[in-house]
Amino acid sequence: MDIFTIIGREYDSNVYVITGENPTIIDTGTGFHSKAIQTAIKTYVDPLNINQIILTHEHFDHVGGAKDIMNFTKGHAKIVAHAAAAEKLKSGKSTFAEMLGSIMPALIVDISLSGNEHLLIGDETFQVLATPGHSLGSICLYNQKRKILFSGDTVFADGGFGRYDFPGGDFSALVQSLKQLAAFDVSDLYPGHGSVVEGRGKDHIKNSYQNIQSMI
Repeated sequence: MDIFTIIGREYDSNVYVITGENPTIIDTGTGFHSKAIQTAIKTYVDPLNINQIILTHEHFDHVGGAKDIMNFTKGHAKIVAHAAAAEKLKSGKSTFAEMLGSIMPALIVDISLSGNEHLLIGDETFQVLATPGHSLGSICLYNQKRKILFSGDTVFADGGFGRYDFPGGDFSALVQSLKQLAAFDVSDLYPGHGSVVEGRGKDHIKNSYQNIQSMI
């Protein structure tokens, strides 16, 4: 299993391409740069082999390009997201998208999650962690064997964490989500924005938890 990072440009989230038995895309950006993202994806995997597009939460900067990427797979890939994100996505409404002069495409989620499910991503099984706080539908994905965490906008490198002042954000819930993540043994951290951490990811998460605790 290989993990390839397409670093987000401008407002875009990072996009992750995971190859192996079950080729997977995690997050899709706003859609403003879908052509460039598709070109990058094609260098790593045949788009017709992509089985799933997992969305870490419902915000436009992570899901706006989902339909473009799904169409890129000729409709083969299934959309996977938390149930709370799915409810939001089917409405096709986003104030953030409107602020950027765009429209959130209405999106039907094929596989709805609640947390504690296990998903095959690439060649490894990942546990779905419900991590509300940045949004109602935020999830993280953890593989114990390789100590990998895809963290969406819940936690970032260098002690950062997601904003909680957007609609659906909740400071107390975010504190609890960071506490949950700080208990996991994480080596490699793949966040929704910014730098990837390879090795000692747990230290970065612990710093994030300490930073948010200092605000209480």
